[in-house]
Amino acid sequence: MSSNYTRLFRVLFVIILLKLCFLVILYWRSYEGVSSLEAGLAQSQSQTRRMVDIFDQLLVDRREMPSMEQRLRWIRQEMPSFPLEELLQRQRLPAGRADCGPAPDLMNIDFHNTYWQRAQAENLTYYIYGAYYDDREAVPEAPLVRLLTMINQPEDKSFKYPATHCQFWLEGRAKPLIAPVTEHKVMWPFGSAPRRYYPTLMGCRMPKGRHRWEVPQMVSLVADACDRARNLLRVVYEVESQAESGTAATNATEQESPIEEPPLRFAVCVKAMDFPYEDKSWRLIEWLELMRALGAHKVVFYDAQMHPNMTRVVRDYVAESPGFVELRPMSLGRGEPHAPPHFHHYAMEADGFNRILNEMIPYNDCFYRNMYLYDYIGVFDIDEVIMPLGNRTTWPELIEISRAAPDYGGVTPATCKEWVSFCYRNVYYPRYPERPKVYRNLSSSFYMLQHVERVREHCNRGAATKCLHDARFAVGLHNHFTFYHTERASCPAKSVPIEFAQMQHYREPDTKSLLIDPIIDASIWRFQPQLQAQVEQRYRRLGFLPDERQVAATHERQRLEDESMLREAVRQNSP
Repeated sequence: MSSNYTRLFRVLFVIILLKLCFLVILYWRSYEGVSSLEAGLAQSQSQTRRMVDIFDQLLVDRREMPSMEQRLRWIRQEMPSFPLEELLQRQRLPAGRADCGPAPDLMNIDFHNTYWQRAQAENLTYYIYGAYYDDREAVPEAPLVRLLTMINQPEDKSFKYPATHCQFWLEGRAKPLIAPVTEHKVMWPFGSAPRRYYPTLMGCRMPKGRHRWEVPQMVSLVADACDRARNLLRVVYEVESQAESGTAATNATEQESPIEEPPLRFAVCVKAMDFPYEDKSWRLIEWLELMRALGAHKVVFYDAQMHPNMTRVVRDYVAESPGFVELRPMSLGRGEPHAPPHFHHYAMEADGFNRILNEMIPYNDCFYRNMYLYDYIGVFDIDEVIMPLGNRTTWPELIEISRAAPDYGGVTPATCKEWVSFCYRNVYYPRYPERPKVYRNLSSSFYMLQHVERVREHCNRGAATKCLHDARFAVGLHNHFTFYHTERASCPAKSVPIEFAQMQHYREPDTKSLLIDPIIDASIWRFQPQLQAQVEQRYRRLGFLPDERQVAATHERQRLEDESMLREAVRQNSP
Protein backbone atom coordinates (compact mmCIF):
# COMPACT_ATOMS: atom_id res chain seq x y z
CA MET A 1 0.00 0.00 0.00
CA SER A 2 2.69 2.35 0.96
CA SER A 3 4.62 1.51 -2.18
CA ASN A 4 1.56 2.39 -4.30
CA TYR A 5 1.25 5.77 -2.58
CA THR A 6 4.90 6.36 -3.05
CA ARG A 7 4.60 5.65 -6.80
CA LEU A 8 1.52 7.92 -7.03
CA PHE A 9 3.31 10.76 -5.28
CA ARG A 10 6.25 10.41 -7.63
CA VAL A 11 3.95 10.58 -10.67
CA LEU A 12 2.15 13.66 -9.33
CA PHE A 13 5.47 15.28 -8.50
CA VAL A 14 6.70 14.71 -12.03
CA ILE A 15 3.46 16.09 -13.49
CA ILE A 16 3.57 19.14 -11.25
CA LEU A 17 7.25 19.68 -12.05
CA LEU A 18 6.56 19.46 -15.77
CA LYS A 19 3.70 21.95 -15.45
CA LEU A 20 5.87 24.28 -13.47
CA CYS A 21 8.58 24.04 -16.14
CA PHE A 22 5.97 24.67 -18.82
CA LEU A 23 4.66 27.68 -16.94
CA VAL A 24 8.18 29.03 -16.47
CA ILE A 25 8.94 28.61 -20.16
CA LEU A 26 5.63 30.19 -21.12
CA TYR A 27 6.23 33.11 -18.78
CA TRP A 28 9.75 33.62 -20.12
CA ARG A 29 8.55 33.64 -23.70
CA SER A 30 5.75 36.06 -22.93
CA TYR A 31 8.25 38.39 -21.22
CA GLU A 32 10.50 38.34 -24.31
CA GLY A 33 7.49 39.14 -26.47
CA VAL A 34 6.53 42.09 -24.36
CA SER A 35 10.11 43.32 -24.39
CA SER A 36 10.37 42.95 -28.15
CA LEU A 37 7.00 44.62 -28.53
CA GLU A 38 8.10 47.45 -26.33
CA ALA A 39 11.38 47.68 -28.24
CA GLY A 40 9.47 47.65 -31.52
CA LEU A 41 7.15 50.35 -30.29
CA ALA A 42 10.09 52.37 -29.06
CA GLN A 43 11.86 51.94 -32.39
CA SER A 44 8.73 52.92 -34.26
CA GLN A 45 8.31 55.97 -32.06
CA SER A 46 11.98 56.87 -32.63
CA GLN A 47 11.60 56.55 -36.39
CA THR A 48 8.45 58.63 -36.28
CA ARG A 49 10.19 61.22 -34.18
CA ARG A 50 13.16 61.20 -36.58
CA MET A 51 10.85 61.64 -39.57
CA VAL A 52 9.14 64.54 -37.85
CA ASP A 53 12.52 66.09 -37.09
CA ILE A 54 13.52 65.88 -40.79
CA PHE A 55 10.35 67.56 -41.96
CA ASP A 56 10.82 70.21 -39.31
CA GLN A 57 14.11 71.10 -41.03
CA LEU A 58 12.83 71.85 -44.54
CA LEU A 59 15.23 74.03 -46.49
CA VAL A 60 12.89 76.99 -46.81
CA ASP A 61 13.43 80.68 -46.14
CA ARG A 62 12.84 81.18 -42.42
CA ARG A 63 13.93 84.79 -42.21
CA GLU A 64 11.69 87.14 -40.31
CA MET A 65 9.62 89.81 -41.98
CA PRO A 66 11.93 92.72 -42.89
CA SER A 67 11.43 96.00 -41.09
CA MET A 68 9.57 98.85 -42.75
CA GLU A 69 12.85 100.79 -42.93
CA GLN A 70 14.48 97.98 -44.91
CA ARG A 71 11.48 97.65 -47.20
CA LEU A 72 11.53 101.38 -47.90
CA ARG A 73 15.21 101.17 -48.84
CA TRP A 74 14.43 98.37 -51.30
CA ILE A 75 11.47 100.27 -52.75
CA ARG A 76 13.70 103.31 -53.22
CA GLN A 77 16.04 101.17 -55.35
CA GLU A 78 13.13 99.70 -57.32
CA MET A 79 11.33 103.02 -57.89
CA PRO A 80 14.00 105.75 -57.66
CA SER A 81 11.73 108.67 -58.54
CA PHE A 82 8.70 107.80 -56.40
CA PRO A 83 8.99 109.42 -52.93
CA LEU A 84 7.17 106.80 -50.86
CA GLU A 85 9.29 107.41 -47.77
CA GLU A 86 8.68 111.16 -47.90
CA LEU A 87 4.97 110.62 -48.59
CA LEU A 88 4.59 108.44 -45.49
CA GLN A 89 6.29 111.09 -43.37
CA ARG A 90 3.61 113.59 -44.38
CA GLN A 91 0.80 111.54 -42.84
CA ARG A 92 1.34 113.36 -39.55
CA LEU A 93 0.84 116.79 -41.13
CA PRO A 94 -2.52 118.60 -41.27
CA ALA A 95 -4.44 118.25 -44.50
CA GLY A 96 -3.97 121.78 -45.81
CA ARG A 97 -6.46 123.78 -47.87
CA ALA A 98 -9.01 121.73 -49.72
CA ASP A 99 -8.50 123.78 -52.89
CA CYS A 100 -4.70 123.32 -53.02
CA GLY A 101 -3.39 120.04 -51.75
CA PRO A 102 -2.77 117.79 -50.00
CA ALA A 103 -0.04 115.87 -51.78
CA PRO A 104 -1.43 112.99 -53.87
CA ASP A 105 -1.41 109.58 -52.26
CA LEU A 106 -0.46 106.27 -53.84
CA MET A 107 -3.88 105.65 -55.37
CA ASN A 108 -3.87 109.05 -57.11
CA ILE A 109 -0.58 108.54 -58.95
CA ASP A 110 -0.82 107.94 -62.67
CA PHE A 111 2.14 105.58 -63.10
CA HIS A 112 3.42 104.87 -66.61
CA ASN A 113 5.64 101.99 -67.71
CA THR A 114 6.99 101.42 -64.17
CA TYR A 115 9.48 104.28 -63.87
CA TRP A 116 7.48 107.17 -65.32
CA GLN A 117 4.51 109.28 -64.20
CA ARG A 118 1.98 111.10 -66.34
CA ALA A 119 0.64 114.67 -66.50
CA GLN A 120 -1.73 116.32 -68.97
CA ALA A 121 -2.12 119.93 -70.11
CA GLU A 122 -4.55 120.58 -72.97
CA ASN A 123 -3.36 118.44 -75.89
CA LEU A 124 0.09 117.72 -74.44
CA THR A 125 0.99 114.57 -72.54
CA TYR A 126 4.00 114.67 -70.24
CA TYR A 127 5.77 111.50 -69.12
CA ILE A 128 8.06 112.43 -66.22
CA TYR A 129 11.14 110.37 -65.36
CA GLY A 130 12.91 112.45 -62.71
CA ALA A 131 13.15 115.78 -60.89
CA TYR A 132 16.39 117.53 -59.83
CA TYR A 133 17.25 120.55 -57.71
CA ASP A 134 19.68 122.94 -59.42
CA ASP A 135 21.30 125.70 -57.37
CA ARG A 136 24.63 125.88 -59.23
CA GLU A 137 26.33 129.24 -59.01
CA ALA A 138 26.72 129.53 -62.79
CA VAL A 139 22.98 129.01 -63.47
CA PRO A 140 21.27 132.43 -63.57
CA GLU A 141 17.79 130.93 -62.99
CA ALA A 142 18.86 129.10 -59.82
CA PRO A 143 17.49 127.87 -57.58
CA LEU A 144 15.08 125.83 -59.67
CA VAL A 145 13.77 122.29 -60.06
CA ARG A 146 14.21 120.62 -63.44
CA LEU A 147 11.82 117.90 -64.62
CA LEU A 148 13.17 115.34 -67.10
CA THR A 149 10.26 114.44 -69.36
CA MET A 150 9.15 113.00 -72.68
CA ILE A 151 6.48 115.15 -74.39
CA ASN A 152 4.50 114.65 -77.59
CA GLN A 153 5.80 117.97 -78.92
CA PRO A 154 8.98 118.38 -81.01
CA GLU A 155 11.03 121.55 -81.03
CA ASP A 156 9.01 124.35 -82.63
CA LYS A 157 9.86 127.98 -81.98
CA SER A 158 6.35 129.08 -82.93
CA PHE A 159 4.59 126.64 -80.59
CA LYS A 160 3.15 128.10 -77.38
CA TYR A 161 3.13 125.66 -74.49
CA PRO A 162 -0.01 125.65 -72.33
CA ALA A 163 0.34 127.00 -68.80
CA THR A 164 1.65 124.40 -66.36
CA HIS A 165 2.79 124.65 -62.76
CA CYS A 166 5.01 122.92 -60.24
CA GLN A 167 3.71 122.16 -56.78
CA PHE A 168 6.67 122.00 -54.40
CA TRP A 169 6.18 119.91 -51.25
CA LEU A 170 8.54 120.95 -48.46
CA GLU A 171 9.40 118.98 -45.36
CA GLY A 172 7.09 119.87 -42.46
CA ARG A 173 4.84 122.08 -44.61
CA ALA A 174 1.36 120.83 -45.47
CA LYS A 175 0.53 123.25 -48.27
CA PRO A 176 2.54 123.32 -51.50
CA LEU A 177 4.54 126.19 -52.90
CA ILE A 178 3.34 127.02 -56.42
CA ALA A 179 5.62 128.06 -59.28
CA PRO A 180 4.91 128.29 -63.03
CA VAL A 181 6.91 126.27 -65.54
CA THR A 182 9.22 128.84 -67.10
CA GLU A 183 11.19 126.80 -69.64
CA HIS A 184 10.90 123.84 -71.99
CA LYS A 185 14.29 122.78 -73.33
CA VAL A 186 13.69 120.20 -76.07
CA MET A 187 16.78 118.01 -76.36
CA TRP A 188 16.30 116.98 -79.97
CA PRO A 189 16.53 119.72 -82.64
CA PHE A 190 17.12 117.29 -85.54
CA GLY A 191 13.63 116.66 -86.92
CA SER A 192 10.46 114.92 -85.85
CA ALA A 193 8.04 112.15 -86.76
CA PRO A 194 4.43 111.29 -85.82
CA ARG A 195 3.62 109.38 -82.61
CA ARG A 196 6.98 110.13 -81.05
CA TYR A 197 7.76 111.72 -77.70
CA TYR A 198 10.66 114.13 -77.35
CA PRO A 199 13.08 114.49 -74.43
CA THR A 200 12.48 117.81 -72.73
CA LEU A 201 13.89 119.53 -69.65
CA MET A 202 11.25 121.63 -67.92
CA GLY A 203 12.18 124.20 -65.30
CA CYS A 204 10.33 125.73 -62.34
CA ARG A 205 12.09 128.45 -60.35
CA MET A 206 11.72 128.39 -56.58
CA PRO A 207 9.30 131.17 -55.53
CA LYS A 208 10.78 134.20 -53.81
CA GLY A 209 10.32 134.40 -50.08
CA ARG A 210 11.56 132.67 -46.97
CA HIS A 211 11.40 129.22 -48.61
CA ARG A 212 13.36 130.24 -51.72
CA TRP A 213 16.56 128.34 -50.84
CA GLU A 214 14.86 125.39 -49.18
CA VAL A 215 15.19 122.14 -51.15
CA PRO A 216 11.75 120.59 -51.81
CA GLN A 217 11.25 116.97 -50.88
CA MET A 218 8.79 116.34 -53.72
CA VAL A 219 7.30 118.02 -56.77
CA SER A 220 4.13 117.57 -58.82
CA LEU A 221 3.36 118.87 -62.31
CA VAL A 222 -0.18 120.21 -62.85
CA ALA A 223 -2.00 122.35 -65.39
CA ASP A 224 -3.80 124.71 -62.99
CA ALA A 225 -1.96 125.86 -59.90
CA CYS A 226 -4.14 124.07 -57.36
CA ASP A 227 -5.17 120.99 -59.30
CA ARG A 228 -5.07 117.72 -57.39
CA ALA A 229 -1.89 116.26 -58.87
CA ARG A 230 -1.70 112.79 -60.37
CA ASN A 231 2.09 112.65 -60.18
CA LEU A 232 4.60 113.00 -57.38
CA LEU A 233 8.37 112.77 -57.76
CA ARG A 234 11.27 112.81 -55.35
CA VAL A 235 13.50 115.85 -55.91
CA VAL A 236 17.07 114.61 -56.36
CA TYR A 237 19.76 116.67 -54.64
CA GLU A 238 22.88 114.51 -54.23
CA VAL A 239 25.65 116.54 -52.57
CA GLU A 240 28.70 115.76 -50.51
CA SER A 241 27.70 115.26 -46.89
CA GLN A 242 28.66 117.92 -44.38
CA ALA A 243 30.36 115.25 -42.29
CA GLU A 244 32.76 114.45 -45.13
CA SER A 245 33.57 118.08 -45.88
CA GLY A 246 33.89 118.83 -42.16
CA THR A 247 36.34 115.97 -41.70
CA ALA A 248 38.48 117.25 -44.56
CA ALA A 249 38.53 120.75 -43.11
CA THR A 250 39.44 119.41 -39.67
CA ASN A 251 42.30 117.37 -41.07
CA ALA A 252 43.61 120.40 -42.97
CA THR A 253 43.48 122.51 -39.80
CA GLU A 254 45.22 119.87 -37.71
CA GLN A 255 48.06 119.56 -40.20
CA GLU A 256 48.35 123.38 -40.45
CA SER A 257 49.22 123.03 -44.11
CA PRO A 258 48.03 125.28 -46.94
CA ILE A 259 44.72 124.23 -48.46
CA GLU A 260 45.28 122.50 -51.79
CA GLU A 261 42.80 122.09 -54.58
CA PRO A 262 41.11 118.68 -54.24
CA PRO A 263 41.85 116.24 -57.06
CA LEU A 264 39.42 116.24 -59.95
CA ARG A 265 36.71 113.59 -59.85
CA PHE A 266 35.20 111.95 -62.94
CA ALA A 267 31.96 110.08 -63.58
CA VAL A 268 30.97 108.12 -66.69
CA CYS A 269 27.37 107.76 -67.88
CA VAL A 270 26.51 104.82 -70.15
CA LYS A 271 23.32 104.61 -72.19
CA ALA A 272 20.74 101.87 -71.69
CA MET A 273 22.49 98.48 -71.86
CA ASP A 274 20.48 96.54 -74.43
CA PHE A 275 22.42 93.28 -74.94
CA PRO A 276 20.07 90.36 -74.15
CA TYR A 277 21.58 87.95 -76.70
CA GLU A 278 25.20 89.02 -77.20
CA ASP A 279 27.61 88.24 -74.36
CA LYS A 280 30.02 91.17 -74.05
CA SER A 281 30.91 90.45 -70.45
CA TRP A 282 34.62 89.96 -71.17
CA ARG A 283 34.82 93.25 -73.08
CA LEU A 284 32.88 94.99 -70.34
CA ILE A 285 35.44 93.92 -67.72
CA GLU A 286 38.38 95.19 -69.80
CA TRP A 287 36.59 98.49 -70.47
CA LEU A 288 35.70 99.03 -66.79
CA GLU A 289 39.25 98.37 -65.65
CA LEU A 290 40.56 100.82 -68.26
CA MET A 291 38.06 103.44 -67.04
CA ARG A 292 39.40 102.94 -63.54
CA ALA A 293 43.03 103.23 -64.70
CA LEU A 294 42.28 106.48 -66.58
CA GLY A 295 40.77 108.08 -63.48
CA ALA A 296 37.01 107.37 -63.51
CA HIS A 297 35.61 107.32 -59.98
CA LYS A 298 32.13 106.12 -60.93
CA VAL A 299 30.44 104.39 -63.88
CA VAL A 300 26.63 104.44 -64.14
CA PHE A 301 24.77 101.86 -66.25
CA TYR A 302 21.05 101.78 -67.13
CA ASP A 303 19.56 98.31 -67.37
CA ALA A 304 17.64 97.67 -70.59
CA GLN A 305 18.10 93.87 -70.35
CA MET A 306 21.62 92.47 -70.51
CA HIS A 307 22.99 89.00 -71.16
CA PRO A 308 23.11 87.05 -67.85
CA ASN A 309 26.92 87.12 -67.86
CA MET A 310 26.96 90.89 -68.29
CA THR A 311 24.47 91.29 -65.45
CA ARG A 312 26.68 89.04 -63.38
CA VAL A 313 29.72 91.22 -64.10
CA VAL A 314 27.94 94.46 -63.23
CA ARG A 315 26.48 93.07 -60.01
CA ASP A 316 29.88 91.73 -58.99
CA TYR A 317 31.38 95.20 -59.41
CA VAL A 318 28.48 96.74 -57.47
CA ALA A 319 29.07 94.29 -54.60
CA GLU A 320 32.88 94.25 -54.67
CA SER A 321 33.52 97.91 -55.56
CA PRO A 322 30.64 99.88 -54.02
CA GLY A 323 30.56 103.39 -55.39
CA PHE A 324 32.54 102.58 -58.54
CA VAL A 325 29.72 100.90 -60.51
CA GLU A 326 26.03 101.73 -60.26
CA LEU A 327 23.14 100.01 -62.07
CA ARG A 328 19.88 101.94 -62.45
CA PRO A 329 16.49 100.86 -63.85
CA MET A 330 15.17 102.08 -67.19
CA SER A 331 12.15 101.73 -69.50
CA LEU A 332 10.98 103.43 -72.69
CA GLY A 333 9.17 106.71 -72.17
CA ARG A 334 6.48 106.30 -74.84
CA GLY A 335 5.20 103.22 -73.04
CA GLU A 336 6.42 100.12 -74.82
CA PRO A 337 6.10 97.36 -72.20
CA HIS A 338 9.16 96.78 -70.07
CA ALA A 339 8.81 93.02 -70.57
CA PRO A 340 12.21 91.32 -70.24
CA PRO A 341 14.03 90.47 -72.30
CA HIS A 342 12.69 89.68 -75.75
CA PHE A 343 9.86 92.16 -76.39
CA HIS A 344 11.74 95.06 -74.83
CA HIS A 345 14.72 94.41 -77.10
CA TYR A 346 12.44 94.11 -80.13
CA ALA A 347 10.71 97.41 -79.25
CA MET A 348 14.07 99.20 -79.05
CA GLU A 349 15.28 97.71 -82.33
CA ALA A 350 12.00 98.18 -84.21
CA ASP A 351 12.20 101.99 -84.31
CA GLY A 352 15.69 103.44 -84.32
CA PHE A 353 14.46 107.03 -84.09
CA ASN A 354 12.36 106.28 -81.01
CA ARG A 355 15.34 104.54 -79.43
CA ILE A 356 17.64 107.53 -80.01
CA LEU A 357 15.07 109.92 -78.50
CA ASN A 358 14.90 107.75 -75.38
CA GLU A 359 18.69 107.65 -75.06
CA MET A 360 18.68 111.29 -73.93
CA ILE A 361 16.93 110.28 -70.69
CA PRO A 362 19.69 108.18 -69.05
CA TYR A 363 22.40 110.66 -70.12
CA ASN A 364 20.67 113.55 -68.38
CA ASP A 365 19.38 111.60 -65.38
CA CYS A 366 22.94 110.42 -64.75
CA PHE A 367 24.31 113.95 -65.14
CA TYR A 368 21.87 115.60 -62.74
CA ARG A 369 22.27 112.88 -60.11
CA ASN A 370 26.05 113.32 -60.10
CA MET A 371 26.74 116.96 -61.02
CA TYR A 372 27.48 118.00 -57.42
CA LEU A 373 29.65 114.97 -56.67
CA TYR A 374 31.98 115.01 -59.70
CA ASP A 375 33.86 117.68 -61.58
CA TYR A 376 33.63 116.19 -65.08
CA ILE A 377 31.10 113.78 -66.51
CA GLY A 378 31.50 111.82 -69.74
CA VAL A 379 28.90 110.00 -71.82
CA PHE A 380 30.39 106.86 -73.40
CA ASP A 381 29.48 103.49 -74.84
CA ILE A 382 31.47 100.44 -73.75
CA ASP A 383 33.42 100.48 -77.03
CA GLU A 384 34.64 104.08 -76.54
CA VAL A 385 37.66 105.42 -74.65
CA ILE A 386 39.08 108.95 -74.38
CA MET A 387 42.79 108.12 -74.48
CA PRO A 388 45.41 110.66 -73.29
CA LEU A 389 48.51 110.69 -75.50
CA GLY A 390 52.17 111.59 -75.01
CA ASN A 391 53.37 111.44 -71.43
CA ARG A 392 49.86 111.86 -69.99
CA THR A 393 48.05 108.74 -68.81
CA THR A 394 45.10 110.01 -66.72
CA TRP A 395 42.10 112.26 -67.26
CA PRO A 396 43.15 114.77 -64.56
CA GLU A 397 46.40 115.29 -66.46
CA LEU A 398 44.41 115.53 -69.68
CA ILE A 399 42.11 118.24 -68.30
CA GLU A 400 45.13 120.29 -67.28
CA ILE A 401 46.65 120.21 -70.77
CA SER A 402 43.22 120.62 -72.43
CA ARG A 403 42.71 123.94 -70.69
CA ALA A 404 46.00 125.23 -72.10
CA ALA A 405 45.74 123.65 -75.56
CA PRO A 406 44.45 125.63 -78.56
CA ASP A 407 40.96 124.98 -79.85
CA TYR A 408 41.19 122.79 -82.96
CA GLY A 409 39.49 124.77 -85.70
CA GLY A 410 39.48 127.99 -83.68
CA VAL A 411 35.73 127.96 -83.05
CA THR A 412 35.76 129.27 -79.48
CA PRO A 413 37.17 132.76 -78.84
CA ALA A 414 40.75 133.09 -77.69
CA THR A 415 39.52 135.08 -74.68
CA CYS A 416 37.69 132.07 -73.19
CA LYS A 417 38.66 131.10 -69.64
CA GLU A 418 36.07 128.35 -69.08
CA TRP A 419 34.54 125.84 -71.49
CA VAL A 420 31.45 123.71 -70.99
CA SER A 421 33.27 120.65 -72.38
CA PHE A 422 36.58 119.39 -73.65
CA CYS A 423 35.96 117.21 -76.71
CA TYR A 424 38.29 114.74 -78.42
CA ARG A 425 38.27 113.67 -82.06
CA ASN A 426 37.10 110.20 -82.95
CA VAL A 427 39.27 107.53 -84.59
CA TYR A 428 38.13 103.98 -85.39
CA TYR A 429 39.80 100.76 -84.23
CA PRO A 430 38.13 98.10 -86.42
CA ARG A 431 38.41 94.32 -85.89
CA TYR A 432 40.46 93.51 -89.03
CA PRO A 433 39.77 89.77 -88.53
CA GLU A 434 41.81 88.75 -91.58
CA ARG A 435 45.00 90.28 -90.21
CA PRO A 436 47.32 88.48 -87.74
CA LYS A 437 47.54 89.58 -84.14
CA VAL A 438 50.08 92.31 -83.50
CA TYR A 439 50.79 91.18 -79.94
CA ARG A 440 51.18 87.40 -80.15
CA ASN A 441 52.07 86.87 -76.48
CA LEU A 442 48.71 88.17 -75.26
CA SER A 443 45.67 85.90 -75.28
CA SER A 444 42.62 86.66 -77.39
CA SER A 445 40.55 87.16 -74.21
CA PHE A 446 41.60 90.83 -74.34
CA TYR A 447 39.88 92.96 -76.96
CA MET A 448 41.27 96.49 -76.73
CA LEU A 449 44.79 95.35 -75.85
CA GLN A 450 44.77 93.15 -78.97
CA HIS A 451 43.17 95.63 -81.36
CA VAL A 452 45.86 98.25 -81.84
CA GLU A 453 45.42 98.79 -85.59
CA ARG A 454 43.33 101.81 -86.43
CA VAL A 455 42.26 103.74 -89.49
CA ARG A 456 44.78 106.34 -90.58
CA GLU A 457 42.60 109.47 -90.45
CA HIS A 458 40.74 110.94 -87.49
CA CYS A 459 37.19 112.18 -87.91
CA ASN A 460 36.75 115.91 -88.12
CA ARG A 461 35.65 118.17 -85.30
CA GLY A 462 32.18 117.26 -84.08
CA ALA A 463 31.93 113.97 -86.02
CA ALA A 464 31.31 111.15 -83.49
CA THR A 465 33.30 113.14 -80.94
CA LYS A 466 33.12 112.44 -77.22
CA CYS A 467 33.62 114.94 -74.42
CA LEU A 468 34.31 115.45 -70.75
CA HIS A 469 31.62 117.89 -69.59
CA ASP A 470 32.23 120.42 -66.83
CA ALA A 471 29.52 119.76 -64.23
CA ARG A 472 29.36 123.46 -63.34
CA PHE A 473 28.18 124.58 -66.76
CA ALA A 474 26.38 121.79 -68.67
CA VAL A 475 22.58 121.86 -68.76
CA GLY A 476 21.35 119.32 -71.33
CA LEU A 477 23.50 116.48 -72.66
CA HIS A 478 23.57 114.62 -75.95
CA ASN A 479 25.65 111.55 -76.68
CA HIS A 480 28.32 113.70 -78.37
CA PHE A 481 27.90 117.25 -77.04
CA THR A 482 25.78 119.54 -74.87
CA PHE A 483 22.42 120.83 -76.09
CA TYR A 484 22.45 123.69 -73.57
CA HIS A 485 24.98 125.26 -71.24
CA THR A 486 25.40 128.34 -69.06
CA GLU A 487 26.41 130.76 -71.81
CA ARG A 488 27.33 133.66 -69.53
CA ALA A 489 29.68 131.58 -67.39
CA SER A 490 31.31 129.37 -70.03
CA CYS A 491 32.19 129.16 -73.70
CA PRO A 492 31.03 126.35 -76.00
CA ALA A 493 33.02 123.14 -76.13
CA LYS A 494 36.70 123.18 -77.03
CA SER A 495 37.97 120.56 -79.51
CA VAL A 496 41.36 119.42 -78.19
CA PRO A 497 44.03 118.68 -80.86
CA ILE A 498 44.87 115.02 -81.49
CA GLU A 499 48.46 115.32 -80.30
CA PHE A 500 47.07 115.53 -76.75
CA ALA A 501 44.29 112.90 -76.83
CA GLN A 502 41.91 110.99 -79.06
CA MET A 503 38.61 109.17 -78.73
CA GLN A 504 39.32 105.51 -79.58
CA HIS A 505 36.22 103.87 -81.03
CA TYR A 506 36.38 100.07 -81.20
CA ARG A 507 34.03 99.35 -84.10
CA GLU A 508 33.86 99.44 -87.88
CA PRO A 509 33.58 102.90 -89.49
CA ASP A 510 30.45 103.75 -91.42
CA THR A 511 32.63 104.76 -94.39
CA LYS A 512 34.25 101.48 -95.44
CA SER A 513 36.96 103.17 -97.50
CA LEU A 514 38.57 104.23 -94.21
CA LEU A 515 39.48 100.58 -93.57
CA ILE A 516 42.18 100.74 -96.24
CA ASP A 517 45.80 101.21 -95.18
CA PRO A 518 45.53 100.91 -91.37
CA ILE A 519 48.31 101.95 -89.01
CA ILE A 520 49.42 100.61 -85.62
CA ASP A 521 48.61 102.85 -82.65
CA ALA A 522 49.37 100.98 -79.43
CA SER A 523 48.94 103.83 -76.96
CA ILE A 524 46.83 101.50 -74.80
CA TRP A 525 49.85 99.27 -74.17
CA ARG A 526 51.05 101.77 -71.57
CA PHE A 527 48.33 100.24 -69.35
CA GLN A 528 49.03 96.62 -70.34
CA PRO A 529 50.61 95.16 -67.15
CA GLN A 530 48.12 96.74 -64.77
CA LEU A 531 45.14 96.22 -67.06
CA GLN A 532 45.99 92.59 -67.80
CA ALA A 533 46.44 91.76 -64.11
CA GLN A 534 43.14 93.40 -63.09
CA VAL A 535 41.18 91.76 -65.90
CA GLU A 536 42.60 88.29 -65.25
CA GLN A 537 41.85 88.66 -61.55
CA ARG A 538 38.22 89.49 -62.38
CA TYR A 539 38.01 86.52 -64.77
CA ARG A 540 39.11 84.21 -61.96
CA ARG A 541 36.77 85.82 -59.46
CA LEU A 542 33.80 85.25 -61.76
CA GLY A 543 34.85 81.74 -62.83
CA PHE A 544 35.29 82.71 -66.49
CA LEU A 545 38.58 80.83 -66.91
CA PRO A 546 38.15 77.13 -67.91
CA ASP A 547 40.01 74.26 -66.24
CA GLU A 548 42.26 71.80 -68.13
CA ARG A 549 39.44 69.35 -68.77
CA GLN A 550 37.23 72.04 -70.29
CA VAL A 551 40.11 73.29 -72.46
CA ALA A 552 40.78 69.73 -73.74
CA ALA A 553 37.07 69.25 -74.47
CA THR A 554 36.99 72.53 -76.39
CA HIS A 555 40.03 71.55 -78.49
CA GLU A 556 38.48 68.16 -79.25
CA ARG A 557 35.20 69.75 -80.30
CA GLN A 558 37.07 72.19 -82.55
CA ARG A 559 39.05 69.31 -84.08
CA LEU A 560 35.87 67.39 -84.88
CA GLU A 561 34.26 70.49 -86.37
CA ASP A 562 37.34 71.12 -88.53
CA GLU A 563 37.32 67.51 -89.76
CA SER A 564 33.62 67.74 -90.57
CA MET A 565 34.14 70.97 -92.54
CA LEU A 566 37.09 69.41 -94.40
CA ARG A 567 35.09 66.30 -95.39
CA GLU A 568 32.24 68.52 -96.58
CA ALA A 569 34.62 70.62 -98.68
CA VAL A 570 36.18 67.50 -100.23
CA ARG A 571 32.74 66.07 -101.00
CA GLN A 572 31.59 69.28 -102.71
CA ASN A 573 34.78 69.52 -104.82
CA SER A 574 34.90 65.86 -105.83
CA PRO A 575 33.77 65.09 -109.45
